[in-house]
Amino acid sequence: MRVLLPVLAAGAAALPAGAAAALPVRAEPPAAVRDLAIRSITLDPEAPVVGPSDTVRLVIEVVARGVSGPQGMTVQVEPGAPPESGTGPLPGAGVQTVSEPFSEPAQIPVPPALTYLTPVGPAGRAPAAPGRAGRRHATGPAARAAREWETWRFRPEKRLSRWYPAGRWTVAVTARGADGGTVTEYAGFWLRREAKFSAVQAVRKATGVEVRGVLNRVDPQGYLDYAPFPGQTVEILHRMTEQEEWTETAEATTDLQGHFLQTVTGRRGGEWRARFAGTAHYALRHSRVHEASRE
Repeated sequence: MRVLLPVLAAGAAALPAGAAAALPVRAEPPAAVRDLAIRSITLDPEAPVVGPSDTVRLVIEVVARGVSGPQGMTVQVEPGAPPESGTGPLPGAGVQTVSEPFSEPAQIPVPPALTYLTPVGPAGRAPAAPGRAGRRHATGPAARAAREWETWRFRPEKRLSRWYPAGRWTVAVTARGADGGTVTEYAGFWLRREAKFSAVQAVRKATGVEVRGVLNRVDPQGYLDYAPFPGQTVEILHRMTEQEEWTETAEATTDLQGHFLQTVTGRRGGEWRARFAGTAHYALRHSRVHEASRE
């Protein structure tokens, strides 16, 4: 059963600079539909991460031209990867959700039906402007096209939370022209849950430093805030001073309780930390910085 986020207009609130990911450049559409085009889709945040109880409001900004009136654009957000082609019909029953080796609690407060809501109108004209990811992908003479592009902003009615499927998601935007023709473009993002370290220590031994700790993740079953994260690779990082770059010196694997332990030989001083590189479902995480201490 697919889960869809209904979408509402966001008004004219601006997005934080540098916090979004834009649609790749597309070829200029054929002459017959050249007046109707979607130039970019910008998401903020571009890589949402949810914790046990917090939620994330996704803001979708679309730059388009030739849209027919305030009801001429619709947005659909659902789990699954964008289609290979950049144009075409909206993904429907063929979109596969990212599955996990556990049962996802059925606590998503949205109907499992196709839901379209449109904004009351474009948020404003969108001339090309430096420093914004959504503006850097314009095609054609910018000075001539700038007067034609309009910016539309949408906010899903429901915020992203731990109860939505983690993994790949798709934003499908369809614009309709005055002649009834449509253009559809897609943008993708990864929804990830939090991972975190606890009880990390760097302890001096006779031959080096032993780094140990516990890696946890947002409980996939929903019973706890965090649960042990077994079978994951943890990188052990080291640097001598704050001015140096972190260097990976070893790796450890978490056990069934999320515990990891690794001894790094030949090094006794400096600073230490653990790093989890993340997965398709869980976000990258660093532990706090620790100086090696005596046990």
